[in-house]
Amino acid sequence: MLLFNFSSASKMMKKLLSAIYILLIFVSCDSGDIEEQAISIEDKGYTVKLTAVLSGIDSWESKYSVSLAGFTTGDNYAQVVRAIPNTTPDSTRIELVLSNIGDEINTVELAITNRLRERIITIARVNLDDYTNQKDTIYMDIGLTDVSRFGALQKGLFNMACIQCHGGNGGSGAASLNLTEGKSYSNLVNIPSTRKEGMMRVVSGNAQESLLHQIASDGGENLLHVNHTEILTNQFRENLNEVRQLIDDWINSLGDNNE
Repeated sequence: MLLFNFSSASKMMKKLLSAIYILLIFVSCDSGDIEEQAISIEDKGYTVKLTAVLSGIDSWESKYSVSLAGFTTGDNYAQVVRAIPNTTPDSTRIELVLSNIGDEINTVELAITNRLRERIITIARVNLDDYTNQKDTIYMDIGLTDVSRFGALQKGLFNMACIQCHGGNGGSGAASLNLTEGKSYSNLVNIPSTRKEGMMRVVSGNAQESLLHQIASDGGENLLHVNHTEILTNQFRENLNEVRQLIDDWINSLGDNNE
């Protein structure tokens, strides 16, 4: 005679129903309800990509960096910055991206900065005011560039403020001083001035005795017929003292045969 246990069957039925109910909950979760509640976060601001082949990075002390940095007009301290390691070998191709750059930033620059993110001198720059509402990546391709101490002076000082008078028109330059790339060093270091008798343009290892130092410093306005101090002050409103110090550091380093 067969006996059927209704109590056991009832318990099994309850377990089965519970399992089906739990399964339905998981199916419901996979049906798209969660996906519809997902939050999408989009990048905002500008994106600038630097491409370059650099040399001379390892000539900088550890307290300085060759950096891709974003600056606000009137502020000599970078709002955003990405540094290139000073140990980067020469001729290494660099690809560096600075993204999510806010509207408050006016320029993105390849610059020498210190540990406080302070701009020492600018080697190359992109003016973001020229790219209003730009959504695509802004490319900053500067090719083969010397970013050593002297290379920074060439790009950031001579090319920006000096060659208009000194060699940029293809001639020998005012006072027979040519400051264009490839000629500036040999026209400056241990070369007598043609305008200031008894003075050298740059005295190797001695900034104080160099005419370049004196005409760039306060009080040098009347040394020559042209007020070079005023030219520098107008060109480097935010980092004049840093540029002056870089000139002196370069001249003084020449005593160690360091360009």
